[in-house]
Amino acid sequence: MAKKDDKAEHEPLTEEQRITALEEKVGNNKIVLIAMALLLVVLVSVSSTVFVVSMMNDDQSVASNESVAALDAKLAELAKTLENIKKVTKENRADLALLKDQVATSSNKRLQQILIEQERGHQLFLETLRTGMYDLAHMIPGSRTWLEVYGEKINSAERFSKEREKELTNLQKGIVDKVKSVVQEDPFEDGF
Repeated sequence: MAKKDDKAEHEPLTEEQRITALEEKVGNNKIVLIAMALLLVVLVSVSSTVFVVSMMNDDQSVASNESVAALDAKLAELAKTLENIKKVTKENRADLALLKDQVATSSNKRLQQILIEQERGHQLFLETLRTGMYDLAHMIPGSRTWLEVYGEKINSAERFSKEREKELTNLQKGIVDKVKSVVQEDPFEDGF
């Protein structure tokens, strides 16, 4: 049981999980950046207000100069932090663009196309089988019963194949059904 958990922890993330994690990181960085900008605006307004008030009061000029100098130092520090956040955000956007390109060029799309082609080939085979059974049934007297029984199974298998093809096509287009259709039994599982 512990080995399965270790494997789950070391399995690589899917492209969607990577994009989600990166988007969350960029979203968090945006929030921090906006908060820092608001804090910077507040500090600038406070420092300018203190500066104007200190100019009006000559008695407090020494204390005001010290507080203005402290606020200026704090302002410079916040400006540096803001620049660092902008740099990180720009790097994250570049990483996100690269990740989106990797997802777009992944082998998943090709695999989906192969599966769609396989389902179409399966449908062609079932149509050929149906035609052959029909021809054979007309050659052999009294074979109408087995033609109906196996014809229903072939129709059912063809319907399942078309549903799978539709789901693959929707998946390839990025349309994912939240509600999964009722699981139905494969008509050929019990054999002929």
